[in-house]
Amino acid sequence: MNLKRMMSILLMVAVSAVFVSSTAFANIATAQTSKTKVDSTSSSDSKNYKDFQKCLSSAEDTKGYATKQEIKDCYSPIYSPTTNTPTTTTSSNVSPSGR
Repeated sequence: MNLKRMMSILLMVAVSAVFVSSTAFANIATAQTSKTKVDSTSSSDSKNYKDFQKCLSSAEDTKGYATKQEIKDCYSPIYSPTTNTPTTTTSSNVSPSGR
Protein backbone atom coordinates (compact mmCIF):
# COMPACT_ATOMS: atom_id res chain seq x y z
CA MET A 1 0.00 0.00 0.00
CA ASN A 2 1.14 3.45 -0.60
CA LEU A 3 1.64 5.85 2.29
CA LYS A 4 -1.20 8.21 1.32
CA ARG A 5 -3.79 5.44 1.30
CA MET A 6 -2.59 4.04 4.65
CA MET A 7 -2.73 7.49 6.28
CA SER A 8 -6.28 8.07 5.06
CA ILE A 9 -7.40 4.70 6.46
CA LEU A 10 -5.74 5.44 9.81
CA LEU A 11 -7.36 8.88 9.86
CA MET A 12 -10.80 7.37 9.22
CA VAL A 13 -10.29 4.80 12.01
CA ALA A 14 -9.15 7.51 14.44
CA VAL A 15 -12.10 9.80 13.62
CA SER A 16 -14.52 6.89 13.98
CA ALA A 17 -13.03 5.94 17.34
CA VAL A 18 -13.32 9.51 18.63
CA PHE A 19 -16.92 9.74 17.45
CA VAL A 20 -17.95 6.42 19.02
CA SER A 21 -16.25 7.10 22.33
CA SER A 22 -17.62 10.65 22.62
CA THR A 23 -21.15 9.38 22.01
CA ALA A 24 -20.77 6.77 24.75
CA PHE A 25 -19.46 9.34 27.23
CA ALA A 26 -22.19 11.83 26.31
CA ASN A 27 -24.88 9.24 27.07
CA ILE A 28 -23.36 8.48 30.46
CA ALA A 29 -22.93 12.15 31.34
CA THR A 30 -26.51 13.07 30.50
CA ALA A 31 -28.14 10.08 32.19
CA GLN A 32 -30.67 11.02 34.86
CA THR A 33 -32.61 9.14 37.47
CA SER A 34 -36.33 9.39 37.97
CA LYS A 35 -37.27 12.97 38.78
CA THR A 36 -39.94 12.07 41.34
CA LYS A 37 -37.55 9.85 43.28
CA VAL A 38 -34.96 12.63 43.53
CA ASP A 39 -37.57 15.21 44.58
CA SER A 40 -39.08 13.03 47.31
CA THR A 41 -35.67 12.10 48.71
CA SER A 42 -34.53 15.72 48.64
CA SER A 43 -37.73 16.86 50.36
CA SER A 44 -37.37 14.22 53.06
CA ASP A 45 -33.71 15.09 53.63
CA SER A 46 -34.56 18.77 53.87
CA LYS A 47 -37.28 18.09 56.46
CA ASN A 48 -34.93 15.87 58.49
CA TYR A 49 -32.27 18.58 58.50
CA LYS A 50 -34.77 21.25 59.60
CA ASP A 51 -36.03 18.99 62.39
CA PHE A 52 -32.44 18.40 63.52
CA GLN A 53 -31.73 22.15 63.51
CA LYS A 54 -34.90 22.88 65.49
CA CYS A 55 -34.00 20.26 68.08
CA LEU A 56 -30.46 21.63 68.46
CA SER A 57 -31.75 25.20 68.75
CA SER A 58 -34.09 24.26 71.57
CA ALA A 59 -31.34 22.25 73.30
CA GLU A 60 -28.91 25.17 73.24
CA ASP A 61 -31.52 27.79 74.07
CA THR A 62 -30.64 28.51 77.70
CA LYS A 63 -26.92 27.93 77.80
CA GLY A 64 -25.81 28.84 74.26
CA TYR A 65 -24.58 25.38 73.27
CA ALA A 66 -25.76 21.79 73.10
CA THR A 67 -24.04 19.02 75.02
CA LYS A 68 -22.76 15.90 73.31
CA GLN A 69 -25.68 13.89 74.68
CA GLU A 70 -28.22 16.49 73.52
CA ILE A 71 -26.75 16.36 70.02
CA LYS A 72 -27.02 12.56 70.04
CA ASP A 73 -30.61 12.82 71.29
CA CYS A 74 -31.48 15.13 68.39
CA TYR A 75 -29.64 13.01 65.81
CA SER A 76 -30.83 9.53 66.76
CA PRO A 77 -34.59 9.71 66.11
CA ILE A 78 -34.13 11.47 62.77
CA TYR A 79 -31.15 9.72 61.19
CA SER A 80 -31.16 6.37 63.03
CA PRO A 81 -34.86 5.53 63.51
CA THR A 82 -34.14 1.82 63.97
CA THR A 83 -32.46 2.49 67.32
CA ASN A 84 -35.37 2.98 69.68
CA THR A 85 -33.36 2.99 72.87
CA PRO A 86 -34.37 5.91 75.06
CA THR A 87 -31.57 8.11 76.29
CA THR A 88 -31.57 10.49 79.18
CA THR A 89 -30.34 14.02 78.79
CA THR A 90 -28.12 15.37 81.49
CA SER A 91 -27.03 18.96 81.51
CA SER A 92 -23.90 20.34 83.02
CA ASN A 93 -22.46 23.79 83.19
CA VAL A 94 -19.33 22.84 81.30
CA SER A 95 -18.62 24.93 78.22
CA PRO A 96 -17.89 23.19 74.89
CA SER A 97 -14.21 24.09 75.13
CA GLY A 98 -13.95 22.33 78.48
CA ARG A 99 -13.07 25.47 80.46
